[in-house]
Amino acid sequence: MFEKLRTIYRRLKLGDNLKHQYNCHPNFNLQHGSTSCVVQWNHQPVATIPYAHQLQNSFKNSCFIIASGPSLAAVNLKMMDGFDTISLNCAIKKFNEASIKPTHCIIVDHRIFDTQWACVEASIQSGAHCFFSYDGLSRICERDPTLFNNGNIYLIESISRKFNVPRPSKAQCIELFKKDTKIYIDETLPQLCRSVGFSSNLAQGLFSGKTVATWATQLAVALGYQQVFIVGMDLGGTGKKHFYADNHNKTPDFMRDYEPHIRVCFEQVKRASLIEGFKVYNLSKDSTLPHEIISKITMEEALQLASKATQ
Repeated sequence: MFEKLRTIYRRLKLGDNLKHQYNCHPNFNLQHGSTSCVVQWNHQPVATIPYAHQLQNSFKNSCFIIASGPSLAAVNLKMMDGFDTISLNCAIKKFNEASIKPTHCIIVDHRIFDTQWACVEASIQSGAHCFFSYDGLSRICERDPTLFNNGNIYLIESISRKFNVPRPSKAQCIELFKKDTKIYIDETLPQLCRSVGFSSNLAQGLFSGKTVATWATQLAVALGYQQVFIVGMDLGGTGKKHFYADNHNKTPDFMRDYEPHIRVCFEQVKRASLIEGFKVYNLSKDSTLPHEIISKITMEEALQLASKATQ
């Protein structure tokens, strides 16, 4: 009863403008600095975490994004050994099976922290650059703050939901985005401007777009990669669960989220790519996302392109 009352009090204290922090533990806090933030637990500092934009444009050539759709089960990750990779959510299981390590990991779905904690641990312990939201940092504080000692964790933020920053209005977002050449939104859908779009400005934040694949695509471009290959992004196209399906994860309703959130996010990816010159490819032939938005190619074609980029 006490915990319930404390939760109600905390939500009233945060108010509507900070309701994006409702899922954070009440003992969690972040103190912002210019290049990093201090994670606090029970009013005590437990770690200093750099912002993701400290790695902006630090990489080049090609990157393989490894999503966790069912088609990933048939992929041999060893073929990508030697190329930079980004593991999404529980794709780290596939990396461990192949005995290779990702370059980067990103987990922004709070359900992974709640039901697939081993994936969080494995991602951090892999030595990859690990990108988590403040919600993820809060859950690490709850479960095992010693994981911060690995020193490879970065804070990645939503473009309209930042810790201890009131959520801007849609009108404020539209005005702000007009001034940034690295941010793209569909101006015919202003009601979605706070979550749907494309950003390669990590300091401003990324669009959530209803799937971690949209986060990862923006992240890859922001990190400096000029060719991005997405593996295992089926988006419900196969009608099956994740490649690692078990009793802890239900089938995500990508078809509900596809229109317009996921589709429009990737339309903005295409728009940005035509203007800025980077390339994004989808290696899932059965993906709901059509070839007209993101070109579908085979693994063999992707490996050839990636190899040429390093010559």
